[in-house]
Amino acid sequence: MNKLPVAVIPAYKPLPIVINIAKELMNSNAFQGIVCVNDGSGKEFDYIFSELKTLGVVVETHAVNLGKGTALKTGFNAALHYFPESCGVVTLDADGQHLSKDVINIAENLLNINNVLITGGRVFDNKNIPLRSRFGNKFTKIIFRLFSGVKINDTQTGLRGIPASLLPDLIKLKTTGYDFELDMLIFAKEKHYAIKEIPIITVYENGNSSSHFNPVLDSLRIYFVFFRYLWVAILSFIIDFTMLEVFMKMLHVPDAQSDSQIAQISLTVISANILARLVSSTFNFILNRRFVFKSNANIFDEYKKYFVLVIYVLIINNSVFYFLLNNDALQDITGLGTIFLEITKLITELITFFITFIISRTIIFKDK
Repeated sequence: MNKLPVAVIPAYKPLPIVINIAKELMNSNAFQGIVCVNDGSGKEFDYIFSELKTLGVVVETHAVNLGKGTALKTGFNAALHYFPESCGVVTLDADGQHLSKDVINIAENLLNINNVLITGGRVFDNKNIPLRSRFGNKFTKIIFRLFSGVKINDTQTGLRGIPASLLPDLIKLKTTGYDFELDMLIFAKEKHYAIKEIPIITVYENGNSSSHFNPVLDSLRIYFVFFRYLWVAILSFIIDFTMLEVFMKMLHVPDAQSDSQIAQISLTVISANILARLVSSTFNFILNRRFVFKSNANIFDEYKKYFVLVIYVLIINNSVFYFLLNNDALQDITGLGTIFLEITKLITELITFFITFIISRTIIFKDK
């Protein structure tokens, strides 16, 4: 039984250097096979893929360019089909930016550990790394750590070791471009795979001019992977705001006519705020558990912890709310009059949102 990993190389209009890469990997005896996916490169590149075939590389071809994510998924499918006993795949780019010794090191780590997604992390303090490769990576790694609790330096690296058990599910992901690589990290974390980063040396020829990464469009697609997880928070906020208005009407909170009147009605407003938060927090718990953190733990245990969180957040929320609502200096400076209440609520929610999210991820819906 040959459990050695399979090298998967997505290639769109590759340089001839990909042939040398394939030769080095074959001669290393670290892989039982290589799959290269021609992602609609065009006939002028056929000679490169023909040469790869003569070396024994499995070449899969897309008639048109479908994106890096789709090319990777095609490669995963081929690896599972042609090399079913493999421990997994090692993905690498076709432009020669990954040194063979680093690729082999990822393969050896993948062979010796289970249920771990391995990434080759570039060091972005190096001034030789092109701007297009550094663009947005520091932002995405901060956001990824916020969402997942995993600290990695490079969220967009193309050099990865992926266990075979994870491949069937990755093939079903809907992302098709560079955003697929970030989606892979989030999905692996959701499936309780550890993520291990190994530092690598990255070589850039001619400022990485052969890269097909679009710093604007592809970055927007990458960030959308994060933003789609915020819809629960946004929807909960809308419900909270709406219910606040409803309960204020039910409790007959008058419109503020003066600074002193705002202070007089603040306790009634806070009561409405508490009722609104109880409604929105129940909604937030259900959707966070189901769609954001995708928890399978005991719902009653989680709800008890979440209820404690709601109480603490209500205390913080209403303390901030009360302070802002009764701060004469702020009202004098802003001169906002009757809309000061809505602005106060907005500021309060922004302050408590990140507290709630971080506690939910690290304590309530923490991986078991």
